[in-house]
Amino acid sequence: MLVWPDRALYWLGTVTGAILVGFLVHAVVAVFVGRQNPLIFDVAATLLMTLVFAPMVWALRSTVDIMSGIPPVQFLDVSVNTFVIAGLVFVTRRHTVATGHGTYLSPRQEVAAMPGRQPRLQRRLSEKTTGTIIRLSSRDHHVDVVTTEAQETLRMRLSDAIDEMEPVEGYCTHRSHWVARDAIVELDKGQPGKVFLVLVNGDRVPVSRKFRPDLEAAGILY
Repeated sequence: MLVWPDRALYWLGTVTGAILVGFLVHAVVAVFVGRQNPLIFDVAATLLMTLVFAPMVWALRSTVDIMSGIPPVQFLDVSVNTFVIAGLVFVTRRHTVATGHGTYLSPRQEVAAMPGRQPRLQRRLSEKTTGTIIRLSSRDHHVDVVTTEAQETLRMRLSDAIDEMEPVEGYCTHRSHWVARDAIVELDKGQPGKVFLVLVNGDRVPVSRKFRPDLEAAGILY
């Protein structure tokens, strides 16, 4: 049995490592697998977490066991425990975090415009730019209009483009970015001191300190 100092060392290293590796795994799976299918995302994340973290836990636990004079734990046992715990964490997070990217039965939040209530900005887009507008980004004297299906650049000011987005509810997250509320599916705080909103198409939009209070008041940031 582990004595108190050894047990404290083991759990400190395990919890710290789990948090750091968990953030890394989440970011890697988001890039290579995508967020569109929650079930595939969580299965891939659980497998990658087991592959990366189980050897770390086994090495730490074996070191502590040897220091305590007890037989080292089996690698298979550690791998199974890591897989089960990681899977439970990902499933729990999927169904409890309000801004998560859907559940297994409802894999994607669709952004659909209400008939007769399309924003005026939509009329400026060419016929080939289909889909619903989910975000705006300013670039020099132009605005990148991103829809669920495409992207088009218009020559205009961001403030004017935002005015033409009524009656769609949205928020400025940065002096160069505006997003539609219904397009927000996840909150990403993976990088220290930085916050991003993840949209239905996988885009990550930065949130500046200036606009955080507005997003907190709207219940988007917490």
